[in-house]
Amino acid sequence: MKRATSSVVALLCWALVMPCAGQTTSSQKPFAQLPEAERQLIAIIVTGSKRFPEEAIAASTGLRLGTTVTEDDFKKAARHLGATGAFTEIAYNYSYSSTGTKLEIHVTDANRFVPARFVDFVWFPEDELRRRIKEHVPLFDGELPTSGRMVDEVSDVLQAMLVEGAIPGHVDYERVGKEDGPVEGIVFKISEVLIRVRKIEFNGAVAPELALLEAAADEMPNREYSRERLNQLVEQKLLPIYHARGYLKASFSPPQPKPVQQPSAEAIQEGPRNQTVVDVVFAVTPGQQYKLKNLKWSGNKDLPTDTLQKMLHAQPGEPANTVRLNQDLKEVQKLYGSRGFVVATIKVGASFDDAENTVALVLQVNEGDRYHMGDLEFRGLDNSLTAKLRNAWKLRPGDVYDASYLDQYLREARKLLPPNFDWEVSPHVTANVRDKSVDVDLIYSVKAPK
Repeated sequence: MKRATSSVVALLCWALVMPCAGQTTSSQKPFAQLPEAERQLIAIIVTGSKRFPEEAIAASTGLRLGTTVTEDDFKKAARHLGATGAFTEIAYNYSYSSTGTKLEIHVTDANRFVPARFVDFVWFPEDELRRRIKEHVPLFDGELPTSGRMVDEVSDVLQAMLVEGAIPGHVDYERVGKEDGPVEGIVFKISEVLIRVRKIEFNGAVAPELALLEAAADEMPNREYSRERLNQLVEQKLLPIYHARGYLKASFSPPQPKPVQQPSAEAIQEGPRNQTVVDVVFAVTPGQQYKLKNLKWSGNKDLPTDTLQKMLHAQPGEPANTVRLNQDLKEVQKLYGSRGFVVATIKVGASFDDAENTVALVLQVNEGDRYHMGDLEFRGLDNSLTAKLRNAWKLRPGDVYDASYLDQYLREARKLLPPNFDWEVSPHVTANVRDKSVDVDLIYSVKAPK
């Protein structure tokens, strides 16, 4: 058995092949001159990856067992693996005998992978999308490296699916994350096609919640389809319907769009070009309805429990209405803010008793430090008007900051502005952790006439 080695170091989207000692000697034939039987690839062995199965990496090399290979084929395979962005280092060696050639590859996984998200591919169930991608991009497991060609390979598969289905549109993708932060995901979406919602259905919902769900979803039909908007609908309007009635573990499946009108000559004549109309189905699981067993406060020091408890509407024995509870807690936070505790937080802990259909709630208060008035700045006004507005501000530097005072002040300050202009004010409030002060910056402008 003869053996030869080589290595590839993959950085970002490129790979550098580094030959190692021990490939061939003067007493050996060059690999390219061996009989085809000895150069027939009979095995691909992969080691080093903690993330990917050996067969997925082998499939991603582009090499096929039973074919006749060359050293250039090994180099191309290593470069291809490096270009995916899935590995930081790749090394390989091969050995051959009269039975054929074995290729051994050692890889080191890349450090960061992020989720792939698919937006508005309404013609395909997501499990089909992922299956088709996996067929053509063996290393795809739902996440992608933050650099490299794998993201383009996924995009190419999605585009091919559109072409196969005679679906107009172009696949785009973007790397998303917080501003100035790392990439947190890669979003694939379709441009150049209009998708509209005809109706929204709820499987598993019953009266009276069903009627409320349908009313809340009324704003969605006949509007442009957006997976993000549908998710917001669930979080902001649909789930609160159940949470207000004690169904605290209610859940909705991801929206399932069903095309009811594919692009056609008739559709183009009747409506916008490249339009698809969909019905959206949510599967609803209400779960158990819980009644409030008890409610306890913890961590509050500046405000007594009796004062806080009187601000809540929740009563033991009634359905646990967490929507109203959250509204009440916002008022509690405002009270804390009026006393200088501008960073006070309240976390709700829940202990469920499924046998009794009850829930016990613990309200954990973190009051934080008391903040005081810092700097007050006015922008966009002349000196005379600035002096007048500054004089009307009652909180002096060093006073305990009252977070409720700003709204009151802005209403009174508007009366001091010249009435012949349409004024806008943009307040910016900054809590300084270092010295526990609050700076207020008021930016005034005049609306342009229409």
